[in-house]
Amino acid sequence: MMGDIRAMIREILSEEIAALRAGLAGAPQQETVRVDSSQDLTAFALSVLSRASDPAFAAALRSGTLTFTPVGPAQAVARPAPAAQPARLVASTPVSTPEINKSLITERDIAAIADDVGRVRIGKRSRMTPLAIDEARRRQIRVERSLQ
Repeated sequence: MMGDIRAMIREILSEEIAALRAGLAGAPQQETVRVDSSQDLTAFALSVLSRASDPAFAAALRSGTLTFTPVGPAQAVARPAPAAQPARLVASTPVSTPEINKSLITERDIAAIADDVGRVRIGKRSRMTPLAIDEARRRQIRVERSLQ
């Protein structure tokens, strides 16, 4: 008896899922959006953010099967494009990265690095003790391995 009920439930579910897929498959969906103020825009962005946790919604949005169309006064307002600002090149002197060229790097070696250093370069064949790794992580020092 339980087997019959399970078979019936499976059949009903497969029919319903097939109907849902047929209704959603490839058919472009269009939602209208009214954005008259910054509060409306924020509310719309928050609604999209909350709906993005649904995988089907996110997939439809990424694939372009779900689109948004503005409605109301906001669509009639033509705003000029902002003037392009020329790119500025900012040149600075590269920060020297301290190098430790030892075969075994200990916690004391990492502790000896100045407080304002954010990264350190170690030799290709250098090894770090677990305490040295912990100290570098605690001080948020990025460890880079040299190629030579």
